[in-house]
Amino acid sequence: MSNLRLFINISLVDFSARLSYNIARTPLLPLFALALGASPPLIGIVVAASTITGIFLKAPAGALSDFIGRRQMLLFGACVFAFMPFSYTVVTVAWVLVLIRIAHGTATSIYGPVANAVVAEIAGKEKGRYLSLFAVTKIGTNALGGLAGGWLLYILSRGGDYTIGNFHTAYAICGALGIIALFLAMFLLPRVEQYSENRKLADAWRKVRHGLGATIKNRAILMTSSMESFQNMTMGAGMAFLPILVVQEYHFSVLQAGILWSVIAGTSVVLKPVMGYLSDRVQRWKLISLGMLLCALSFVGFTATSSYSFLLLIAVLFGWAEAIVTSSTVSYVAELASERKLGASLGVFGTIADTGQALGPIAVGALLGYLSYFSSFAIVSIVILLWTAAYVILQLKESRPHPKPPWKNHQ
Repeated sequence: MSNLRLFINISLVDFSARLSYNIARTPLLPLFALALGASPPLIGIVVAASTITGIFLKAPAGALSDFIGRRQMLLFGACVFAFMPFSYTVVTVAWVLVLIRIAHGTATSIYGPVANAVVAEIAGKEKGRYLSLFAVTKIGTNALGGLAGGWLLYILSRGGDYTIGNFHTAYAICGALGIIALFLAMFLLPRVEQYSENRKLADAWRKVRHGLGATIKNRAILMTSSMESFQNMTMGAGMAFLPILVVQEYHFSVLQAGILWSVIAGTSVVLKPVMGYLSDRVQRWKLISLGMLLCALSFVGFTATSSYSFLLLIAVLFGWAEAIVTSSTVSYVAELASERKLGASLGVFGTIADTGQALGPIAVGALLGYLSYFSSFAIVSIVILLWTAAYVILQLKESRPHPKPPWKNHQ
């Protein structure tokens, strides 16, 4: 089977699975938690819960796939995508959503690094191009999920006030879509050979620990992963509180909230392949720094205006920033990793990235308990700007040629 066909198959499986997951997430999830009476801090924890799972599972999942097989790991993730949405249909207390989201997060914790490792192996030397195209699948389902979730809740509530029953029905539909994704995975997932010839579990885990240890010592991977982490912090906070800001503070409809999030994700879908192509031809750290600057400014911009037209413009800038950063970071990490530790490296990358996405809604939720939306978002943006400045300084030092010791000039 050709590499292009393999890439198309893994992309179709990823699209179908993530569509179900993303419809269940934004704007449905924060509005569901709000309808159940959750406070801003609890809403932040609910939205972050699935990402917290990724912090602990992505690194070992990616590393383990190097030895027991990528297909087996992806099929397990597909089962979680298929059956977990039905658990939302019986929730009547907000804190229970935390437990469900932790379990639901198992799916993306496995899919993220393992699917990226499959694509990186398929791509060969064109990692920036293929990984950026593959990321379009993820962001595309994010865009469609936001629009479909908002539209679904709008239709179920007939344009009026939504009820808990409307949310239960919406999540049942997400589960049906997940079942379809599982069947596609069973037939379309490509088979990729792993490097390990010894499939004993004890030996696999020993090699997993070795791979993770070597990856964690790689300074360049950690630095690049931290930038993805900060960008994800804004995305996580946006998932949790942009719908509430738009509906509760600006008094727009849930459909308009869904459209706003779809514009963010849709912009990233359109621009990510272009940014991936560009990242293969310039120094990636410069693109990452530019994207983080744009990210910080547009993130706080959401709280500076209640004009829906301006909000849509800011959403475009925010989506562009996401496209710039994510198209460069994952490709850079894949380049820095050795082939035999590719899954481990992308797993560590995913863990660090998910740490930011989890901290975003939790931190902003805590700040909103004391501060306004503007102040809370501004604090996050200032931290990002300071970290980006430190990243640029470190990169300049790394790229500066090191002079030879005086005694070597005479040799």
